[in-house]
Amino acid sequence: MIPYPYLLRRRRKAGTDTLDVGPPGQRMTVVAGPAGARVFYDETLMRRRGAIPLPLRRVLFGVGAIHGLDGADHKQRKALFLSLLTPAAAREIAALAAPRWQERAGDEVDPARLFDEAVDVHSAAILEWTGVLASETYPELHRDLIAMVDGFGTLGPRYVKAYKARRRSERWARDLIRAVRRGRVEVLGTPLAAIAGYRGRDGAPLPARVAGVELLNVIRPTVAVAYFVAFAADALAAHPELRGRLAEGGDDVLEAFAHELRRYYPFVPVLPAKARCPVSLEGRRVRRGGRVLLDVYGTLHDPTVWVDPERFDLERFLGVDPDPFAFVPQGGGDPRTGHRCPGERVAVELIKVAAAHLVTNRPPVRSREGYPLDRMPTRPLAGVRP
Repeated sequence: MIPYPYLLRRRRKAGTDTLDVGPPGQRMTVVAGPAGARVFYDETLMRRRGAIPLPLRRVLFGVGAIHGLDGADHKQRKALFLSLLTPAAAREIAALAAPRWQERAGDEVDPARLFDEAVDVHSAAILEWTGVLASETYPELHRDLIAMVDGFGTLGPRYVKAYKARRRSERWARDLIRAVRRGRVEVLGTPLAAIAGYRGRDGAPLPARVAGVELLNVIRPTVAVAYFVAFAADALAAHPELRGRLAEGGDDVLEAFAHELRRYYPFVPVLPAKARCPVSLEGRRVRRGGRVLLDVYGTLHDPTVWVDPERFDLERFLGVDPDPFAFVPQGGGDPRTGHRCPGERVAVELIKVAAAHLVTNRPPVRSREGYPLDRMPTRPLAGVRP
């Protein structure tokens, strides 16, 4: 696992946005910053097929998922996600989360424990929105959904837990898709129905297993916004002066807070691609099929891109539309045409609802927990010094 700041430090020391890392025969080229992100998301130069190592792809995304597609196949599948995860849908999901947060009004807040609360809230909200009836789930589904995320960045016990969770959740999703297609579960007009009925470029339905994988790729990332909710509590503990401003500042302030939260706090350190053809990156020759990494954390914390990047400052996003190749917490570019996450708006709306809840319905956050920068994905953990 690459510690989050590692590549940024290496690039600063070398005085370049592009460098080679890894042992001979396994060299990878790192790009960063807006210029590097533009190259990374140029589909004439880069592809996603085979870029994500199989152990990671199997656990986090599932085999056959949209994340490994390119070209027309990717655009066709992406259209399904874009049709579902609209701005209106993001607001609907957040509205389903809001009363579930309200049930927890008055409870003391601890950033580490708040993560588990957010998992429960987000799981219930996204399953209801998707059209999955409680009777069609299994008791530990919400824990399996987050285990897949929490264990993808390691080869230790967390990975084993994540792998088992992936197998259970995929079996559940596959069987649910089959039940919908056979008419045993009534889901007319729901996102679940759209996924079950989706047809690829060849006009054929997706195999039930792959359709189940894509169902999980709507549900799982929504649950994973719990990481940012835990970081929201950390930000409020570190900057208590934000509490009143978020409570009284309206939607624009909450929006800026959600953006700065995703810029400042780490989720993934890098994203991978492979060169579609031989390409020169700042004089470094990358062969066809060579692996290229986008330094996500480094781009979001680069002082040549962001003024005083180690300062949490929501002012940088007030009244400003960020450069989509500089602001890359969930991918870069345009989600309609490239590989930027189509569910990004869902994440923003859920963070806004959680932040509003924290500053209006919960007592001030008094404690902080540390988040280790050599754990992927990281989050506030009990017993870790801040």
